[in-house]
Amino acid sequence: MASFIRQLRISLAQGDALPQLALLGVLAGLITSGTILLFRLAIEGPLDYYLANGDHENFEVLAPWIRFTLPLCGALFIAVIFSRLSQQSRQVGIGHVLERLKHHQGHMPFTNFVAQFFAGIICALSGQSTGREGPAVHLGGASGSIMGRKFELPSRHIQLLLASGVAAAISASFNTPIAGVIFAMEVIVMGYSFISLIPIILASVAGALLTRFVYGSEPAFTVPQLQMQSLLEFPFLLAEGLLMGALAALFIWITVKSARKAPKNIWLRFLIIGLLNGGFALLIPAMMGIGYDTVNQAITGQLPWMLLITFAVAKLFITGFNIGLGQPGGAIGPMIFIGACAGGAIGEVGNYFAPEIASATGYYAMLGMAAMMSACLQAPLTALMTLLELTNNPNIILPGMLVVVIANLTTSEIFKQKALFPRLLQLRGLSTDTSPVELMLRQSSVLTVAEKNIKVVPKFANIDTLKLALNGNPSWLVIHGEKGILAALAASDLANLLLDDEALQHWLEADEDNEPTLNLMAIPGQRLTCKSISMRANLQEAIDTMIDEQVECLTIHYGKEVNTASVMGIIEHDKIHNYYRYTH
Repeated sequence: MASFIRQLRISLAQGDALPQLALLGVLAGLITSGTILLFRLAIEGPLDYYLANGDHENFEVLAPWIRFTLPLCGALFIAVIFSRLSQQSRQVGIGHVLERLKHHQGHMPFTNFVAQFFAGIICALSGQSTGREGPAVHLGGASGSIMGRKFELPSRHIQLLLASGVAAAISASFNTPIAGVIFAMEVIVMGYSFISLIPIILASVAGALLTRFVYGSEPAFTVPQLQMQSLLEFPFLLAEGLLMGALAALFIWITVKSARKAPKNIWLRFLIIGLLNGGFALLIPAMMGIGYDTVNQAITGQLPWMLLITFAVAKLFITGFNIGLGQPGGAIGPMIFIGACAGGAIGEVGNYFAPEIASATGYYAMLGMAAMMSACLQAPLTALMTLLELTNNPNIILPGMLVVVIANLTTSEIFKQKALFPRLLQLRGLSTDTSPVELMLRQSSVLTVAEKNIKVVPKFANIDTLKLALNGNPSWLVIHGEKGILAALAASDLANLLLDDEALQHWLEADEDNEPTLNLMAIPGQRLTCKSISMRANLQEAIDTMIDEQVECLTIHYGKEVNTASVMGIIEHDKIHNYYRYTH
């Protein structure tokens, strides 16, 4: 087994190894979906027990004093947990996934995983206005990342498994495998490639299959057959797109503003979260929990327009405050809630003034869900694919495209608001922008451009040893001494010296046994200063290491030990530049 794992690591580091990546994608999908199922059961089981009729969304049956105190107690409980963690260990959610992918090569800490798992459960059980998809994305990405690190895979494949876990998480949450793939590529990876698509697709399929085995094949929402009544209703669609874009911009603005003004004291912050959620729950019980029961009512046209508007506005404000203040819940579920209610309100108005033209209320509710999610995340393809998979109705895609695009343009161009999670990261001085060159370097292993035709030789070596090392015409000789790897010497320079007897005699020294030896750090020749790097690293890591260490090349090593036996090759700065300039 150990030899198989070793061969797997080497094959993945040297090339794309698509069959192995596909297998790892399936494994990541199964691990992620198992984690998400455990997360969901930990939420739904207790809620089914203490809420009436076994409905884990039915917070409305609780007494008013319980509706107020439950979110408050939950928030304070989270404050107890988070107060014992470092500032970095409290980072959770989709923003944390983007941060670790961009700035930490996809390495997600286990401490944050545990914090997200239990804090997300507490948020949901205590009836705070939250979603489970944001925590699910974190748990899925962390599951893939941790699995990749356990196998000691190259960094680029750890990032790929992170994205695979994210796809499986979305697929398992909504029962939408295609949307899971698009979300991972559009929102998390922010790019597409054939090699990365295969394992991500398989992970998403694995996530959907395991979820369907437990919950059945029904989608997350009860969706009636929806159809556009007439081409004359396009003004209503235009109005819906503008409204969703404005609501998304307001949601992002409130969240960012709350994050800027959030108290640094963690106890005060979570006390505010608890009081806000308790106050909203006291006045509007539908604000408690995820709210998918209300979404289903909006889709099936069971709510009057005044309630729909009230629910949309209230959910927008309470969730914006929650996310901005650092609640460890999710924002995608509330986006869907807001979109469904606001879109349903548009449908109600349309049916009141033009019943012969406007489609059913649920039709506009579904379009609103997609438009709100797309505008907040700036992810139109994800929203459209989610809409298609949830409705199983291709006829809704044409109006969906119109509403989604209008909503996106309204948010980004009219109100100048960018995607929510990158915007929150900018407040912390972090960026998710990735140039095409950097993206390519992060997706390429150091062994891709490494010079593997090398020999490792000691600093002091006799002539026979050096002649033996030159067999096979190596390009570089890696020199090691008592302090480890010292430098890389051009093998051709040593070969030329050995051919020049007069010059050779000048550099020969006698060792302890009075044998003639050469000091390879003293003889004339091209030498490159060296530091070491793991074969798991990518080319961006290699460039960063050479800049930080001020060296000209890196020796590539297998495993954790840096010694002469683990050297697999060397990589030069110029070779990396030539690779992205002329090869790609």
